[in-house]
Amino acid sequence: MALSGAFEIKEFNAASLTNVYQTLGTVLSNPCYEATIINESNVSVYVSVDGSTNSFRIGAGMTLPLSTLPRQTTLTQGEYLLNKGTQLYIKQTTGAGTGIIVFNAQMTR
Repeated sequence: MALSGAFEIKEFNAASLTNVYQTLGTVLSNPCYEATIINESNVSVYVSVDGSTNSFRIGAGMTLPLSTLPRQTTLTQGEYLLNKGTQLYIKQTTGAGTGIIVFNAQMTR
């Protein structure tokens, strides 16, 4: 059975990377229960959850499961990883590259 709207995929072209944080897609439309960032580019990148602090560094060709982030819990949504409305940001470590950076978010369990 396919789940409609159960996932959000956000992509960023590595050729557009700069040394200033830029948004990685749009804000999450729902709480996110699982998430992975896949760096399908030839350069390392920094990812931020606030647009100013380097939260993660992801090497070229590497995948980062975000399951190690602290979980949040509410009575109505249960335990989840990222809040609805969360925006991720991305910037270069050394320069622009080729390829894409992909953020996969699972909105249902």
